[in-house]
Amino acid sequence: MIRLAAVLGVVAALVFGVMLGMREYGDGLRTEAQQAHARHQVAATLTGEVTTPRLSVAGAAVGHAQAIWVAPDGTARAGVIEAPPSRHAGETVHIWTDDAGVIAPRPQDRETTVVAALTVGTGVPLGAAAILALLVTCTRLVNQRRARRVWEAQWTVVEPMWRINGR
Repeated sequence: MIRLAAVLGVVAALVFGVMLGMREYGDGLRTEAQQAHARHQVAATLTGEVTTPRLSVAGAAVGHAQAIWVAPDGTARAGVIEAPPSRHAGETVHIWTDDAGVIAPRPQDRETTVVAALTVGTGVPLGAAAILALLVTCTRLVNQRRARRVWEAQWTVVEPMWRINGR
């Protein structure tokens, strides 16, 4: 019974995982479209030298520097941006901004959307399979321990008679 319930649970989790993965993919597509419309890549000119670099989330070395840029609405902006350590004052770096020219993160791309959907879509069934496999294993161990105790109890009754008969 436990094995059957585990198999049915994994199948249900697989269906649920696929549904959640499809939902996550749809949400990701909407986020992509929204961010592609609201974020713009602009050229920023460095007005200062890049500070001591540190590793970014992506693993590349980045530093900070003062820069100026023109927002999509035409206004001039200035501020601190992230820049590669090899850049110097006067060079151009591409940054992402929102409609008002405020620095924004890079818009979500299709790769990020697909990875998020696959992670959700496979994570749910794999997690459920692991939990259900643990349940089946624990149930088996309990049943085997109980069977050994019953066998031992029955053997203690039979063993004295078996030795008397000379076997």
